[in-house]
Amino acid sequence: MSIAPSSPLFLGLDLSTQQLKAIIVNEDTTVIHESSVHFDNDLPAYGTTNGAILGPGEGEVTSPVAMWLEAIDLLFHRIKAAGVEVDKIAAISGAGQ
Repeated sequence: MSIAPSSPLFLGLDLSTQQLKAIIVNEDTTVIHESSVHFDNDLPAYGTTNGAILGPGEGEVTSPVAMWLEAIDLLFHRIKAAGVEVDKIAAISGAGQ
């Protein structure tokens, strides 16, 4: 008797100014899981407002790269804690602004 392999999953990531979002779908595009990390709320130690730090010069706006790295760690922790079979993820796509 052969056991059919389980359906692969596909992960989409969207890094915007204010958050990092993930959506996981299966082969027929059924949404399996959605998660997000809101920089201001979930990572307040970085002191961002709307995901950014103003200054030091007039009109300058930056976002800490370390915050993005911590956000992706937190996002994957949430995905795994939700019971998603991360070993079934066959492909990853991302978009950033």
